[in-house]
Amino acid sequence: MSDEKEIREVVRAEKQPERSGKYKPLPRNRQTERKIAQLFENGTEGELMQFLRANGLHDDSPRFAEIVKFFREHGGKRR
Repeated sequence: MSDEKEIREVVRAEKQPERSGKYKPLPRNRQTERKIAQLFENGTEGELMQFLRANGLHDDSPRFAEIVKFFREHGGKRR
């Protein structure tokens, strides 16, 4: 019986995403993904940054920098 309990604990730990607690993740839903896609096609860098900040990512977040870098390489207009 204790083996089953240990297995369940390991499986539960593997399913839980690793969180540092420092940065809040962006919500994953169709509306958010659609808005980001629109910003990449027609938006400016400033609009993307405002959207990221409004959704909980801050300028010092590594993900914020990664998304902005990706936008600069593949996205829309810089302004």
